[in-house]
Order: sequence, then C-alpha cells, then structure tokens
Amino acid sequence: MFGYLVADRSNLTEEQFMQYRSAYCGICSCLRKNGLVRGTLCLSYDLVFLWMVLSSMYEPQRSLSEERCPVHPFKGTGMLTDAFSGYAADIGIILAYYKALDDWKDERDPLKLSASKLLRKPFEKASASLPRQSRAVMEAIDRISMLEESGSEDIDALCNAFGAMLGEIFVYDPDDHWAGYLRRFGEAVGRYLYLLDAVLDLQGDIKHERYNPLSQTEKNTPEWQNSALDLFLGDISEIYGFLPIVEYSPILDSIIYSGMTERYRRSLEDKKTGE
Repeated sequence: MFGYLVADRSNLTEEQFMQYRSAYCGICSCLRKNGLVRGTLCLSYDLVFLWMVLSSMYEPQRSLSEERCPVHPFKGTGMLTDAFSGYAADIGIILAYYKALDDWKDERDPLKLSASKLLRKPFEKASASLPRQSRAVMEAIDRISMLEESGSEDIDALCNAFGAMLGEIFVYDPDDHWAGYLRRFGEAVGRYLYLLDAVLDLQGDIKHERYNPLSQTEKNTPEWQNSALDLFLGDISEIYGFLPIVEYSPILDSIIYSGMTERYRRSLEDKKTGE
C-alpha cells in the first residue's frame, strides 16, 4: 500500500485513537476470514482511511467486539466493523495482488512471486465481487508501467493515472448521489500520493540511477515540488469539504491536514539537519 494516509497520533484523543486502531483490527479480521491467515500481508492504515471515509458518508450499522487473534492471542483486541470493513479488505487484497505481480515483473524477486501465488485465490474472490475496482487497478498499473518504462517525464499523466485508480476505489456505488464527489476526492488523493512518493524517492533514485519522473526536469527543485504538493493538498481539502462527513471527522482531519504531510515534513527537516 501507500503508507502515507496515516493519522497524526498527537492530534487524537485516546478514544479517537482506540477507534482508529479498532477499525484497523476490524479490517484485519475480514482479511483473515477471506483465507489470509496473515491478514497483515494486505493490511495498512491506508485501508482504514478508505473505510472511515465511506463509513462516515453512509453511516451503516457498526459492531464493536473484543476478539483474540494471532497478533493479540492472549488479551484480545477491539474490532470495529461494518459493511465497509469487508470492502476495504477486498480492496487491500486486490491492490496487494497486483502490486506483487508488478514487483515480480520488475524485480524478479521470488518472494514477490510467492506472495502473488498466496494471494491468488483471495484475489479471485475479491475481484469477482468488485470487478470495476479490480479493472481500474489493473488498468492504472499498466498505464503507469508503460509511462515509467518509456522514461516519461509527464508527471501529470502519471499522477492522473494513479488518481483514476483511487477515484474508482472510493466510489462504492456508482449510482449514488455522492459518487461523483467521492470519485473526485479519490482522484485528488491519488494524484497527491503519486507525486509525494516521487518527491520522497527522488534523491535516492538519482543516487542509484533509478527512474523518477522528477529527476531530469525543471521539476527537480524544492520550489516546484512544494508548490505542486500544496496545490494537490488544496484540491483534496476543497473536495473533502463538500463531503457530509461527521462521525470520524476528527480522525480524518488528522490524516488529511497533518498525517499525509508528516513524511514530507520529516524529509525536509532531515535535509536541513544534514546541511
């Protein structure tokens, strides 16, 4: 997964943090019920972000239970679930499967091939349940791979391809009144995530002579990168403001207005310290 859609713990009350962690454990429980003994293979807090957006939008009936699991075998842990927990779990499986296949193609790492084989049956089940989303992920990965393999410096095309994938993932029901807003929100988040990943990887990619769409262009400047990231964050914030989100708004606010930028802020501080 992406690893950037995480809450800023310092902005959460203890109750909010427990909700956040219980949602994570709830999705993990759904993954294990799908046949993944190690649900963490597909699990990340990015899926909790997806779950919280959809759960806040549609407010389905929720269940909070205390369960034991392989990670918490003795004391047990709280598990917060609703109709969207399974959806987030299926999205995690689809993303993890295509990522493993793509990594195997690029790196020829036997571990990646093993991971794709382990995920094959759960993926087939999730993909059959969510064909539109699965197709969107496949098409986005193919589009991005094509651009990256050609050495493209068209960062807009790359960001838009990743955005299109998340746009479809955030649309649970394409016939719903809010589908258009959720698609735009997912697209904005996806564009930001792709650009942020390129920015954070840039110096390492240059050092090791790896592809990065920012490395050989006028975009390889802190000024351009700061401006572009701020613009994409502004898009996210603007669309987020239209969504009728109440239930988990403090946690989502913490992710959007602080957590999403934390890695970038740390990288800037590390550069200053190095200088």
